[in-house]
Amino acid sequence: MAPVLLCLDSGTTSVKAAAFDGHGRLLAGAERPNGALHRDGLRVEQDMDLTRDEALAVLRDCAAQVTEPITGLIVTGQGDGLWSVDSTGKPVGRALTWLDGRARGLVAGMAQALDTVQAATGSRPTAASASLQLLWVQRNDPARHVRIAHALRLKEWLFLSLTGRLLAEPTALLPVWGDWRSGALATEVPYILGLSRGLELLPELVPMGAARAGLSATAAQATGLPQGLPVLIGPGDVQATLIGLGLGSRQGVARASIFGTSAIHACLVDEPATMPQAPAGAMIQQFALQPGYLCFHPCFNGASVLHHLSRRFADLPAAPEPQYSSLILHPFLEPGGERAPWTDPFATGALFGLNAATTSAQIAWAGREALAFVTHASHAMMRAPEGALSLGGGLAGDKHFAQFVATLTGCTVQRSPGIHAGLRGLAAVAARFLLNAPDYAVWIGSPQQSIAPATGPIAAYADHKYRLFSALIEAAAPFWAGLSDLGAEAERLMEIP
Repeated sequence: MAPVLLCLDSGTTSVKAAAFDGHGRLLAGAERPNGALHRDGLRVEQDMDLTRDEALAVLRDCAAQVTEPITGLIVTGQGDGLWSVDSTGKPVGRALTWLDGRARGLVAGMAQALDTVQAATGSRPTAASASLQLLWVQRNDPARHVRIAHALRLKEWLFLSLTGRLLAEPTALLPVWGDWRSGALATEVPYILGLSRGLELLPELVPMGAARAGLSATAAQATGLPQGLPVLIGPGDVQATLIGLGLGSRQGVARASIFGTSAIHACLVDEPATMPQAPAGAMIQQFALQPGYLCFHPCFNGASVLHHLSRRFADLPAAPEPQYSSLILHPFLEPGGERAPWTDPFATGALFGLNAATTSAQIAWAGREALAFVTHASHAMMRAPEGALSLGGGLAGDKHFAQFVATLTGCTVQRSPGIHAGLRGLAAVAARFLLNAPDYAVWIGSPQQSIAPATGPIAAYADHKYRLFSALIEAAAPFWAGLSDLGAEAERLMEIP
């Protein structure tokens, strides 16, 4: 009987599952909004028990639609963050998600230590990193800190919930706790950062493909899946989605950009020595499917920028046609600042060119232009190889946005909208490691559409505006920290009775 692979992706916006047959055909799918996320200023946390329950429910909903026996299950989830459990495997409070901004003050005051970590590991910690979030808890909530027995990521928490085992794979863990160049944990990282505990809190680290265990009886009962079903920890949700968009898995795709809650811009390189100098917030991971490395810029500010704009300006159209104008938006609206390609915990948004004649459609389109400008800046910094740019996430469904990205970057853009890119990427990884499939491209499929760059006046406008966008960032960046200080001063004034 043909194999069936079940894939789970617990993201920031939603929790998704899909089942694929051995020919890459989608057999079933299920999705629920992420109801476990809590936002309160810099505090962006997630209820771990509810996260587990939502994942189990989505798996149950998806599995109930499949008539054939399921061969294996692969799991991923949102990337950075601190998902801590005690010695019994129970959550120690809410998880600090990758969007939590409370550790950004540490980033500002630890430049020398962070430089030393980057020299030792090849990656620089940010406010989203579990290491700095653990340090924040150590300094600000010692009662909670002493209860932490294991510092996990979301996918490791889900794997523990599904199998009862504590395991981790290296692609997502090493950029924080080890050296992606050597593939080993870096024992000096906790000491450099001033952590009282560090590597001893991590799950056992095993190679990609070996992080597997059987489904527990409790999880089997909750999902309707068979006890003992092989469960595999996949790469992080970012790498899974990049694979699903064709990076390293579809011929001709040299780079990719994902527009979910955050935005991720990436390319695949063969040798670390060929990588250009990266901004401090860039990340490099071992590639899961073959030799090579992913270089990517994980932005805090992705399609969430459009959500934030719609909440603060009235009557913004949800899907505007191009509205070219003099408006230039700096899209740094998340309270944690920005991670890449401009790495600054105090990065803040700005809107230039606003006047009484500005329309809501112009504001909405300026938000899309801003995201395209960041895309162009990231890929230019990474010096991505020649080839197509594969676009994924919900914003890939906006054909006008995709066309503007193609025109601005000069690349053919492949559109792959919808929820299935990350799940297809997971299926490709599971096919290799659970099924020993020699050809994993069948699980990726073809893009929905390819869009060529436009030329002429629109291309000239896009280039001119991009240069102004970049120059204004260079001019504004020196004032970001001062604006943050002013905001803190204003908050104190507002607290005075």
